[in-house]
Amino acid sequence: MRGKDKENILNDIKAIIKQILLKGFKNRMHRVVDTAEQIQLLNYEIVPDEDDRDLVLVHNLHVGARVFVIFGEDAKSSDNILLKSKAPLKFRYSKETDKYELEEDTAEFYDAS
Repeated sequence: MRGKDKENILNDIKAIIKQILLKGFKNRMHRVVDTAEQIQLLNYEIVPDEDDRDLVLVHNLHVGARVFVIFGEDAKSSDNILLKSKAPLKFRYSKETDKYELEEDTAEFYDAS
């Protein structure tokens, strides 16, 4: 795997995490996330699939996110969320774009704070 491929995969993960957080994700106190300030990949393992050379799996994914949640009608509160993936994320190589693309149906996370 090329260095730029790894960088693109990590950037795609951060983008999908932000998208998931802003689509009504609730923290452990059942408050809806309003904005995501900072997303950090704390732990991950990128492994090529043994059966398919065009497939890359991202295992043991732990993500830290600094977010603001809706606290009341006009109030927001900051929170730190730890997200874990429910299953490995799958990235398939696309010859048209010359990069690995996320299979979005594999991107499922839960709040492990």
